[in-house]
Amino acid sequence: SPTSPSSGSNAPQLSSVNGAVSGRVVSVTIDASGPLAATGGAALVQSSLGQFLITRVSDTSYTVLTAVCTHQSCTVSGFQNSRFVCPCHGSQFTTSGSVSNGPATQALRSFAASFANGVVTFSA
Repeated sequence: SPTSPSSGSNAPQLSSVNGAVSGRVVSVTIDASGPLAATGGAALVQSSLGQFLITRVSDTSYTVLTAVCTHQSCTVSGFQNSRFVCPCHGSQFTTSGSVSNGPATQALRSFAASFANGVVTFSA
């Protein structure tokens, strides 16, 4: 059935980190022992502007995506095999936000991010 969870929906839960907000800018401090310390790490950012998915793609580069699934607006909270996984119906997204497995058909919204002095910032 299209509303039952698929095999990918039981992915391990992302670690959660807090984002500080100033205006429309979210800042995430990278903790040396946290989930974003190493390339390939990912986390769910909690902020007063919403929830976001963040991935470390290199020593100095991060991707930031909305955590709202484009299928039925569930919060994407799983991460497995370098894919973000929605717990509601199993949609999977690459770390750049494109759909790798439905039922979602639209990519997650991405946000331009910068990294300096141990802090990732992006406008939401």
